[in-house]
Amino acid sequence: MKGKTKAERQQARKLKRRKEAKRKAKVHKNRVLAYRRQIDRARRARRRREQREHTQKRQRKFKFRVKVVRYFHQLRELEVSEKEAVEMTYEKYRPREQWHFSLSPSTIRNWVRQVRKANGHYHGLRPKSCRPKKITYQVSVKVIGIIFTWRHQLNWGGHRIAAELEQRGIAKISGRTVYKIFDRLGLSVKPYALKGKSAGIAYRRYEKSRPNIQWHMDLKQSKLAEGTTVYICIVIDDHSRYVLLALVGLEKTASFTAQAVKEAVDKAGQPLEIMTDNGREFSSPWEESKTEFGRQLDKFNIAHLTSPPYYPQANGKAEAFIKSLSRELLSRYTFTTVTQLQTAVDEFLVFYNNYRAHSSLGWQAPVTRFAGRAVRVQGLAAIPGLEPMAADPRWGLAYCDPPVEITPTTVQNRNALIPLMV
Repeated sequence: MKGKTKAERQQARKLKRRKEAKRKAKVHKNRVLAYRRQIDRARRARRRREQREHTQKRQRKFKFRVKVVRYFHQLRELEVSEKEAVEMTYEKYRPREQWHFSLSPSTIRNWVRQVRKANGHYHGLRPKSCRPKKITYQVSVKVIGIIFTWRHQLNWGGHRIAAELEQRGIAKISGRTVYKIFDRLGLSVKPYALKGKSAGIAYRRYEKSRPNIQWHMDLKQSKLAEGTTVYICIVIDDHSRYVLLALVGLEKTASFTAQAVKEAVDKAGQPLEIMTDNGREFSSPWEESKTEFGRQLDKFNIAHLTSPPYYPQANGKAEAFIKSLSRELLSRYTFTTVTQLQTAVDEFLVFYNNYRAHSSLGWQAPVTRFAGRAVRVQGLAAIPGLEPMAADPRWGLAYCDPPVEITPTTVQNRNALIPLMV
């Protein structure tokens, strides 16, 4: 180091630190996708095998029924009485092993009647479907108007609209009927589906056993009316799908996400772990190096999990909420300031968490799982943007309970008698 200037020595030390620093191993996208497609091919092959086994079992069952009835008819041709023929047939074919088909004397008589009713043809013994031959629905004009409004304004799918109609005491119809109404009204009928399902990739679903075990975080980029780019940081609970926070900011930095974590913990308590993607606002590309977000998690003693590379579905619960937020709020309105956008997002969270049915929760609101309390809702109440319809008596009675207030003790009270299970 002798004979070198101070700047040269600093540059040499900087180069030495760069050589000693160990960068995280690179993950190749093609290998990851190939592995997932291999899993998906195995899953589809298993489903085809199960379907083939199901068809073969139905065929074996049909052949067994034919064999039983033919043996009964042979006994009757030998002038054996009906009662004795049934007893002898049952004694010959009664189940002796666990895998044998079930049989009883009344079943034998029923099969014989079916063949006699079919004029001696055995096709009447084939297993029949329990589905009714004809289903008739009659939907009122008021319900059709509500369906049109929800589809046009909120872009809800048929099954979601059917569930909301039933939960709000408006009508009880199926999702398929709602799609038929879409077609009759000239609305788009194609249901929403994940694009990744067409890529031949198998997805693995999981769900934690109680709230505040795992949170998911992600960022949504949007723009204000004059073109300014803003970011919305989402914090959502894994078990309940309750959105704890949606913070609006102007910068996509680790300090912004760290602030979101702090506000979410102050509001709803502390989780055991947080799942994020591998963005620089969450994790560092260097080993044994943490961002401000990571240091904030260490301060709260929260484990940091990152989704596998090129696999955003691992953080799919946050991604799904972002899609709902985009369709039902961001694409419908424009906002001029960050404060105005933050107010609108907060109002949407009240609706999403307390009054909006969630498909993955059995069409319950997220607050039902997070706080253990169901919020009653009737008619068109509590739906953002539809307040004039809710106030109009022509669309029926509209009423809802106030939203549940969330505090750090909410989950503790909710799970006071539930053992800690991850």
